[in-house]
Amino acid sequence: MKAAMWYGRKDIRIVDAPLPELPPGHVLIRVAWAGICGTDRHEYTGPNFIPVTKPHRLTGRTAPLILGHEFAGIIAETGPGVEHWRRGDRVTANGTLSCGACEACRRGRYNICEKLGFVGVSRDGAFAEYVSIEAARLFPVPPGLSLRHAVLAEPLACGLHAARLLGDISGRDVAVVGPGVIGLACFFASREAGAGRILVAGMGNARRELVESCGGVYVDAGAENLREAVRARFGGAADIAYECVGLQSSLDSCLDILKPSGALMVMGVYEKPPVFRMNDFQEGERRLFTSQAHVDEIAPALGLLAGGAVDAERLITGEVTLDTLVRNGFEELLAHGEAHIKVLIRIGGE
Repeated sequence: MKAAMWYGRKDIRIVDAPLPELPPGHVLIRVAWAGICGTDRHEYTGPNFIPVTKPHRLTGRTAPLILGHEFAGIIAETGPGVEHWRRGDRVTANGTLSCGACEACRRGRYNICEKLGFVGVSRDGAFAEYVSIEAARLFPVPPGLSLRHAVLAEPLACGLHAARLLGDISGRDVAVVGPGVIGLACFFASREAGAGRILVAGMGNARRELVESCGGVYVDAGAENLREAVRARFGGAADIAYECVGLQSSLDSCLDILKPSGALMVMGVYEKPPVFRMNDFQEGERRLFTSQAHVDEIAPALGLLAGGAVDAERLITGEVTLDTLVRNGFEELLAHGEAHIKVLIRIGGE
């Protein structure tokens, strides 16, 4: 099968790989569409999480391996012990890999497993014609929702999970710093959770029309002072701030706009460890939250997409194939990342 194999920094090769093994409890999926995640982009210029010399603690794998964990496709074959799933079923999946035995797994929080791994980072993933996935991680794609659009359920689930961790945010003033796909997922999730005013801050105006047409307030942080902009729109500071960039400057901005007793949700992936202004944070009894992927939130994410609450097509800003993945996908994102929300890879089509 054709696959995008990661060998090292900026070294992704389109290769002819063997079909994935099909262990008990797994299904073989013919991939129709996949999405380039921010994690994939970090690995392209990394490595950050892909094991290179030391085998992964759960899978035992090291590079090279096939990238990709955002995808949708059709079941081609079921492995031993698989029930309730059949060939031809349209599915997407949670790409989390977990041990099933640690305390977190026993509590149903397998997204923070002690040996946590991910498809496409810790073992072969979905940037290929076929991928093997544990049946317990599958979700059916609702009738009427295309497989192309179903790919957006995974990043949207990240926002839903983060909002759920924050608890009741109804009526709260929310600021989202970083209007990439995860930031927009937090925006949509906060809206669905009943937040009051929601402000999204980014550099430039590429996301203004999308955010404002969906009921939010947009601020170009390159043209306005964000702290003053938040005070002008909210009449004060934010109750909740999502940090969705992973830079020192965006973390500082979130601390600047967060009111005493407010909640900071860190979603960004930091390639360089940030400095955290703990004294400023502590003196206002502010609360720090972090969020890791998701558990069962893909199901409600699919519902939002199928019901039209989130228009997936407006989030898709590019389309490539495996053959053009490096040039028109990864290199395009490095050069013009601000212009894109989600770039899809057409593999099997639909």
